[in-house]
Formats: sequence, structure tokens, C-alpha cells
Amino acid sequence: VADQIAGLKTFLEHVTLKDVLRSLKVQLASLERLKARLLAQVLQAIKAHEDLAARFRLLLSIPGFGPVVAASLAIRMPELGQMRRGQAAALAGVAPFDRDSGQWKGLRFITGGRARVRRMLYLASLAAKRYDPGFKAFHQALLARGKPIKLAIVAVMRKLIEAANLILHRGQPWVKTQPA
Repeated sequence: VADQIAGLKTFLEHVTLKDVLRSLKVQLASLERLKARLLAQVLQAIKAHEDLAARFRLLLSIPGFGPVVAASLAIRMPELGQMRRGQAAALAGVAPFDRDSGQWKGLRFITGGRARVRRMLYLASLAAKRYDPGFKAFHQALLARGKPIKLAIVAVMRKLIEAANLILHRGQPWVKTQPA
């Protein structure tokens, strides 16, 4: 549904006929109501299961994690909280792997993993780097060292998924800290 909404919004940018525009806006509103209804059903199902609800609440404490991201990770990564350091990032597809060959010597790339989880982590990282002082300082430090913007965002994504794994492992919510 989210992909349909995004596609329809893009299509709306190019429509000039008023009747067609009105009809498409009605369709867009309908899809957005459906999306909200589906989210409410998913959240209801999560709250019905005590273990999922506890994981969901813990994930909500992480900066950048809203109900959609927390629900997505609670459902799509049941292994979270049981993995060793680095495994969660690799499973989500945000861990750097070497691919040394010819001119690519020394460069690291992210690859594989769970695409939907990675998409949710991307959204969470955008919010975390903007609003959380710790993640903002981390992101700015990477940029100050000359790292590319996308690399800095992926580094925030990696920190978020590792934090989620640690929080679920400990069973303790996120504790806000001030940047050093």
C-alpha cells in the first residue's frame, strides 16, 4: 500500500486535468485510510501478544523509532536480542563487507540482508540524526572526517540496529545520553 501511495503521489505531480486530479486525490485518500487501518490492525495484533508487545515497547524507546519502525523490526527480526555484536547489522544488510578486486581494493560495501528492515532503519536513521543529540554528533563527526553522506547515514543505521539488539538482549529501554 505504501508503494502504491508513493507512486500515486509521483503521478499526481504530472496530472493537469482537474477531473482526473480530483479522482486521483480521492483514490490517494482512500489508500491512506487503508494504510492507517492496516497499521492499527498490526499494532493491535502486537499488543495481543505479550512477548511482542514487550519487544515493541523497548524498540520504541530508541531514537528515531516510531510505531511503524518498531513494529517492523519486532516482527521482521525475531532474532534481535539473541545475536552477537555485528550479526544484527549483517542480517539487516548494513554491515560493510570487503569486495577487493582490481580498483576496488580497500573499499567496503553493504549488501544483502533484509530489504524491508533496511528501509525502516533508513527512515529511523534520518530521524535519529536530525533530532537525537548523540546520533547527530556521531553523524556530524563522520561528515567532518570527510565521509560521504550516504556512508554516514548507513553508519547511523548500523548503530541503531546494534542498539536495538543490545536493548532487547538486556530488556532495558534506551537511556538518553548527551554527546561527548
